[in-house]
Amino acid sequence: MKAPGRSLIARAGLRYWLRNPVQLVLALAGIALGVAVVVAVALANASALKGFEASTRVLDGAANARIVAGPRGVDESFYVRLRVQDGITRSAPVVEGYARVGGRTLRLVGIDPFAQAALAPGLLGGGAGLTALMTSGNGVLMTPATARGLGLAGNGTFSAQVDGRQRSLRLLGAPAGDAAALRGVLITDIGTAQDLLGRVGRLNRIDLALSPGQMARVRALLPSGARLVPVSATLTNAARVTRAFRLNLLAMSGLALLIGAYLIYNTLVFSVLRRRHLVSLLRAQGVTRGEIVRGILGEAAVLAVLGALLGLGLGVLLGRGLVRLVTRTINDLYFTLTVDHLFLSPWVLAEGFALALFMVLVAAAPPAFEAAGLPPRGRGLPMSLEATARRREPWRVLGGAVLLGLSVVLLLWPGGGLFGAFAGLFLGVVGASLWIPVWVRLALWLLGKATARAGVGVRLAVGGVRASLGRTVVAVAALAVALAASIGVGIMVDSFRATLVDWLGQSLRGDIYVSAQSGPGGRGLAPGFVAAVTGLPEVERVTQGRLARIDGPGGPVSLLALGEAEGHHPNAVLKAAEPGVWSAFAAGHAVLVSEPLASRLRLRPGGEIALDTARGPHRFRVGGVFYDYGGGSGLVMLARGLYRKFWSDPAVGSLAVYLRPGASLDAALAAIRGQAGAAGVEVSVRANGAIVAKSLRVFDRTFAITRVLRVLLLAVAMVGVLASLMALHLERSREHATLRAQGMTPLGLFALIGGQSALLGALAGLAALPLGLGMAWVLTEVVNPRAFGWTLQWHSQPALLLEALAAAVVAALLAALWPAWRMARTPPARALRAE
Repeated sequence: MKAPGRSLIARAGLRYWLRNPVQLVLALAGIALGVAVVVAVALANASALKGFEASTRVLDGAANARIVAGPRGVDESFYVRLRVQDGITRSAPVVEGYARVGGRTLRLVGIDPFAQAALAPGLLGGGAGLTALMTSGNGVLMTPATARGLGLAGNGTFSAQVDGRQRSLRLLGAPAGDAAALRGVLITDIGTAQDLLGRVGRLNRIDLALSPGQMARVRALLPSGARLVPVSATLTNAARVTRAFRLNLLAMSGLALLIGAYLIYNTLVFSVLRRRHLVSLLRAQGVTRGEIVRGILGEAAVLAVLGALLGLGLGVLLGRGLVRLVTRTINDLYFTLTVDHLFLSPWVLAEGFALALFMVLVAAAPPAFEAAGLPPRGRGLPMSLEATARRREPWRVLGGAVLLGLSVVLLLWPGGGLFGAFAGLFLGVVGASLWIPVWVRLALWLLGKATARAGVGVRLAVGGVRASLGRTVVAVAALAVALAASIGVGIMVDSFRATLVDWLGQSLRGDIYVSAQSGPGGRGLAPGFVAAVTGLPEVERVTQGRLARIDGPGGPVSLLALGEAEGHHPNAVLKAAEPGVWSAFAAGHAVLVSEPLASRLRLRPGGEIALDTARGPHRFRVGGVFYDYGGGSGLVMLARGLYRKFWSDPAVGSLAVYLRPGASLDAALAAIRGQAGAAGVEVSVRANGAIVAKSLRVFDRTFAITRVLRVLLLAVAMVGVLASLMALHLERSREHATLRAQGMTPLGLFALIGGQSALLGALAGLAALPLGLGMAWVLTEVVNPRAFGWTLQWHSQPALLLEALAAAVVAALLAALWPAWRMARTPPARALRAE
């Protein structure tokens, strides 16, 4: 008996889905979209780090350690002594920087081909290409894929901006190493790189392949300010500083899976509902409850496999676009990354497939057990389903309260960290969604009272929604969760943008900002040009700045050295500070640290921060913490005199120009540009307003991936709601046919179905508003401070809430179109005979 029972159940499932192809397509689309979002985000995150790691390992070869120093790097004479006098022959010098070609940022790496061959023999190969690299004064190697991306055909010259200057480079060919790992990398001779980057006589680092015994020996030979670090530390730091950003993306993609689970549950409930008579007959003929459960779970597993396979393919396609957004955001927030290639990870694909299977089976379990509980030859499933839903509501309310309580504990627990914040967020979302049925029933009860004397059509619409709530409330909850996520993320982004605008207004008080095109740690502005700008008649005073990047505690740290005119202090907006902080700062007795850095290292005014300087490690007193939204790596602000003392770097990288009262901004801009032309230097000269506009463009570009994920979340929800409400209307076809037989016109039926769907959408939208506001509070007040150390001002636009409400109604109305059209065209007698 068991085998025929399983066969009948399987054939019934197959016939149901084949006779309802739209439902099948929507069910598969719901699974596929949920899987695709998770897989795409995971692949993009992994590709960004794997690309950085792969290029590092290919370039380093057998190197297991590096000698690095501060912003000025290592003197090349030390490398000569290390190799010739001290016998460390497995060593190679490296000069590294970045070049802009055709709007793209490429990593420029200068190597000594012979020395590098001892560490990475497969990188360059040999022959004419190697000879040309050493003899050409401007030759570079790049992979064919990189060349095609830049529009370069064959070997030839092309223009690139390096160290703030336009230079002509010559493509010599391709490196012999891993082409995928070297995409976005330009390899050149070390002498050429030193000339291009303005680092003649200096090295960024020395790569070494050392035995354990040599480690201690080399460490004892290091000059002041230099450090010996493992190669693995570079990769670990990159993963650590971007962890919060990557976890944020994974959490948002996880919401897509959560929404998908709601929707798959609802879809399978309806599939069982429409086969209730067959299940009851099978039970009457001896098919066991276990066979019913296994049959429905097997059916769900087939859907999961098909949907997951579609989702994996879609996720790979989506990941190719997301990897560029992830890389661009890491560039804006942390460090320059040239990865634009998607690295396919079998583990990520396997995890996505397993998640889909697990999600669908968990979502299918309740409908399967409900079907197994049907009485033999029972015909009252809709009524029993509604009664069961009401009986379970007290337990749902209690479960929701428990989950919300746990959520509050995790969100308010200081030691919970970022994982605790996201766990609290997810528990809160699930807990709140369990309360949505109660809210919907209460709203419909109040609406029923308010419409008790309304027309028949209105009472039919409200009554029909109330009668079927046990079958629709999950779809309402899923749509509400998706809309709430969209609201929460939207408010967080708007709050961040508003905070950024206020911060820029307080921090950028200069009228004109001049910066060297060479970037942090480059050659800086010519002293004569600085003096000429300071002496212009329109200029009242000038603040000199120097930006450099060093390896700090727990990852890279930026240094901003400022030289203020007497009687003035930096325009930093302080969050907390010691008394007399500005006097201590100007005297070089204290430094200021950014809020993200203070959060990451748990620094407070009066504490100390340890930094590696050209004189060796030194502890600096922290005089205050200032707000900063310019990047996630952290910033230390210090007086220029203190910076020159410890890093021996007198260069000036930027100027903040304050004009005299009444001076013409346009005249001052023209005068500064004229001085730059006369001095033959390439500089960026921007008015205050242009800086603010550019910062906002960078912000919008940085958060483009967040907006993409918001759209994907809504897409998952709308597909699921479409499937659920369409199934509901089709399941009620007999009821609609009865109304037609009693005289309701096709147009009236169309209006009834549309009205019921719009009402469900409106209820979902209203339920999403408080949940979305709660998610926004968690994201701004808990997640962002723990992830990035940013304090955000709350900023909510009513238009965002209205958009979410409108999206809910539109999604519900779209779900009603096809069933309404189908029922309006179906003769009532045919629909009634269907039962």
